[in-house]
Amino acid sequence: MTVRRGLKVQKIVGGLVLASMVVVVKPSYSASVVYADPMPHSEGACDGGIPYHWTVNMNGRDHAEFVWHVGAKSWNEPAPPYEPPYTGWTHTSSWTALELKEPSLLEIKVERQGGVAYRNNAGNYLTARDHLVPAFSIYSGWQNSGCEQHRYNNAGNTPWAYEIEYIGNEANERGHDVITYRIRLDAGKYSLVIGGSPKPLEEYPANNCDAVDTVCHAYTGRHGYEAQLTTFPLKIKPIKPEKPAKPAK
Repeated sequence: MTVRRGLKVQKIVGGLVLASMVVVVKPSYSASVVYADPMPHSEGACDGGIPYHWTVNMNGRDHAEFVWHVGAKSWNEPAPPYEPPYTGWTHTSSWTALELKEPSLLEIKVERQGGVAYRNNAGNYLTARDHLVPAFSIYSGWQNSGCEQHRYNNAGNTPWAYEIEYIGNEANERGHDVITYRIRLDAGKYSLVIGGSPKPLEEYPANNCDAVDTVCHAYTGRHGYEAQLTTFPLKIKPIKPEKPAKPAK
């Protein structure tokens, strides 16, 4: 358990700040956050299903945080080339394999994050941009078999991802830089996909545009995010035993 001490201002008298010492207790958490796919792909084989970046296990009152990067339009790539309902881009979105050990109220908070470092295909280290319009979807189950494909449905089921079932999403239609979503879930395995969903344009900048331009900067490239997952255990009323039947008179 971590104890953090600070000052709490009570009132100001004659220009002097009167303060009292307070103790803030920060609870310890048992969540496991691992940068790994629970079922990695075999070299040269078409298996492993969704390429998960994170595996997270949570139990009881718990909290987990992680930072990564996604494509600017990865959650909702406009047509063409992607046609509804399969407008999510599997490879440029970020997938998390989440497991809840008990029935919980799950709170998902995702926000844009500056200064996230990543390595590009050429092996060079770069800094992700910081203008993400975050969006995400949640599904029941993990897709750990079969071939992954380029597109997914961010608001429904996807035929190639037959081991997961759509539950809900936060589309962030108003373009906030921070979004929060709460849902009651049973114990089990879930898939969370995070990506970018900026407002639609009549014409989009090319991928090789000059990032000095504000539209190019926001609609292309990799953008950082921070995700925070918090669970609150659901109270389940115990089942009362049935009263024995009274003998007939």
